Amino acid sequence: MVGPAIEQSIAAAAGRIAGFHVCDQLVPLPDPLLGRALPGDGPIDHRHLRECVEAAGYDGPIEVEVFNADLWTRPGHEVLREVITAYRAHVCPR
Repeated sequence: MVGPAIEQSIAAAAGRIAGFHVCDQLVPLPDPLLGRALPGDGPIDHRHLRECVEAAGYDGPIEVEVFNADLWTRPGHEVLREVITAYRAHVCPR
């Protein structure tokens, strides 16, 4: 669940949102920078955040940006396939 503070902050940024990046947070957090995961692998409601960002007028690209050393060691084509699956399942409109 996303608290109202983030929704209000996104709404207040209407017209000034320059980009939208998605990744999830591993829990417990193994590393402050490299503890990120694919959408759906953590607690973030990406679809709801995307809806908020779009309601604020953003209609640009959405980038899946995952800082995770374990993912980086795997073959790129496998990770790309997982990124596409996670994006469709947890970020795209239903």
